[in-house]
This record gives sequence, structure tokens and C-alpha cells, in this order.
Amino acid sequence: MEMALNILIGICTMGFFSWLGWRIAHASLKRSDEPAALVLKWVISAVLMGGWLFGLAKFAGKPGMLFMVPITAVVCLILGIMWAPTIGKTLFAPLTNTFDGGSVEPDPTPFYAMAEAKKKRGRYDEAIADIRVQLADFPFDMQGHMLLAEILAEHKGEVDEAVELLEYFVGECDPGAVNGSFVLNRLADFHLKYRNDPVKARQCLQRVEYEFPGTEQADKAAQRIAHLQDDDFLTKRREPKKFEVKKNNLKLGLAKDSSAVQAPKENQEARAHQMVEHLTRHPQDSDVREQLAWLYAEHYGKIDWAIDQLRQLTRMPHQSPAKLARWYNQIADVYCRFTGSSEAAKMALEEYIERFPENGHAVRMRERLKRLKLEARTSKKGRSMETGPSIENFQTE
Repeated sequence: MEMALNILIGICTMGFFSWLGWRIAHASLKRSDEPAALVLKWVISAVLMGGWLFGLAKFAGKPGMLFMVPITAVVCLILGIMWAPTIGKTLFAPLTNTFDGGSVEPDPTPFYAMAEAKKKRGRYDEAIADIRVQLADFPFDMQGHMLLAEILAEHKGEVDEAVELLEYFVGECDPGAVNGSFVLNRLADFHLKYRNDPVKARQCLQRVEYEFPGTEQADKAAQRIAHLQDDDFLTKRREPKKFEVKKNNLKLGLAKDSSAVQAPKENQEARAHQMVEHLTRHPQDSDVREQLAWLYAEHYGKIDWAIDQLRQLTRMPHQSPAKLARWYNQIADVYCRFTGSSEAAKMALEEYIERFPENGHAVRMRERLKRLKLEARTSKKGRSMETGPSIENFQTE
């Protein structure tokens, strides 16, 4: 029973080492640049080691054992010459791979350098041909589609084909939120620049909101829609501009009263109504909401309304820490300049620091906290009692 167990253990051990040797040999052949030469090295090494072991066993304990010393030196020399480059390459491969990239082949990528060079030289047909060759191998590559569309639209005047190409890419290639929104925004640019069609441009941006809802790209598309100009603006832009030059008083510098030549003041009431009306249609427009907040604070003295508008900005999703830092700092500015309340400004800054404790803006806010009382003490505390339009009042009118 004990002999059978020993035989079984021996078979299992030999099997394990045989399997391990096969795995090592297979991996080595796979990584080797010259597998045939590697196999030849193994055969020569096996023959040399076999002969050396045979001689060692034959002359063990006999006078002929002295001949094994030079034989051993020769065998070691031959093995060293054969295997030294391989062993050195294996040991230093991690270091050399950092410089030459190793023996792993890079992933195939499209090559547009020649096409871009021909584009710069004005050889647009050849550039288009090169791009189409690359797109045949990489049909879902966004860079190639964008480069081809730009050449077609800007240099060949084939806007319809460029638009069709980008529409195909968005519809068939599943580009994702980032690439898809980029292509759709470029499509909107084509419609505005080459077709003067804000309706189609707006539809492209609305597709970003519909196809990628709840993403940062959808918020940016909504922001751009809010600032997209209408048909009347584009029509007037195409018309030649006319400047009316009035004859002025040549002795204006000698006049005692200069009130007649002062620049006209902007109607802040009408401006506020326009902003409120705009925000009812585009509530995600952060630029206009920020302007309305300062109009409430500076012109009407409605600090609560101004803070409410800035608070709404800080609650908007997908906003960068830099933008949020700007709005939190503006909240602190409003409190310091118009109420003199350093405590309220401190709470606003601390709220941002709590949200982004490791941010660089948070570091600067911590520095600002040290001088808030001085800012509030030196600020103007005057407040106008004039009443302006709010979004709630506009909706009920």
C-alpha cells in the first residue's frame, strides 16, 4: 500500500512538473521573436547536459573524474554563450520596455497625418481619398468622419454630403454621450454657418438632450439652445450694415452743459423683464440667471431675490467645481457688499468647502474667510427700495 502511494505521488509530481515545463515552453515560444532558434538552443542544451551527466555518472569515484573538470568548463562556456543574451534580455526587459515599448504590438489605429498634410497643401481630393481608405478599415472612427466632413463642407462646398456623413455616424456608429454630443454640436455649426438655418441647428441640439438625458452634455446643449439666435437675427446679419453718422457740434469741448451728449442709459426695468421672460423659457441658462441676480442686487436692492437666483445656480446638476466656486463667491460678495453680513458670507463659503474640501478653490476660500469681516466692514450697505420683476411675479402676470 505504501509503495503504491509513493508511486502515485511520484507520477503526480512528474505530471505537475511536466505540465509546468510545457506551459513555460509554450509561453517562451509565443514571446520569442525567433521560435526556431529557441527550439535549437533547447536541443543543444539538452544534448550537452545529457552528455555531461552521463560522463559524471560513469567516472564518479574513478581517476577519469579529472577529465570532467575541463569538460564541465567547456559545457558551461557553450551554455553561457548560447543563453547569456536570452537571460540578459529577460532580466532587463522591464527597464528596456519603458524606452522601446517592448515586443507587444500596439493596437491598430487610423493614420490621418498624410491626409491632414495634403489638406494643408490644398490637395483636397487626395486627402479625401486617404481618409476614405482609413475609414474602410476603421468605419466607427469619429476623427476620420469629422475630418472628412470638414473638408467636404469648408473646402469642397458639399455641405449636404458632409451633413449626411455626420448623420450616418451618429445614427449607425453608437458614439456615446461625449462623441455623439460633439458631432451633433458640429452639425449645428454646419447648419448655422453654411445654411443659416437655426431651426435645424436647434433640432440637432435638442437631439443631444433627447438621446443623452441627464448628462453634462445635455445640460450644455440646453445652455446653447438658450443662446441660439432666431431667424430674424440671422437675416439681419446677412444684410449689409448701415451706419448713420450725425453732424455733431464742433465746439462741444467749450460747452458748459454736456448732458445732451451723454450716453443713453439702459432701461433696467425692460432688461429685467427680458431676463425673467428668457428664464421662463430656458431655466437652465446660467449666464442670464447670474446677470439677473446682480441686477436684483445692484439696481433693485432685492438681496433675497439675488441670493435665490445664485442658490439655484449652485443646485444645477453637472456643474464644474470652478463654476460652483464662482457662484459661491458671488453669494459671499452680495452679502458683504449689500448687507454687511460676514456671517452669511462665511456660511456660503463653508458650504463650498464642505462639498469640495480638497479643491484648489476651497484653499483660496479658506484664505478669504480670514478677511471676510474686513470686506463686510468696508462695503456699501445702502439698499434701494425699488421693486423689480421676479420670475414668480412674471408667471402670474
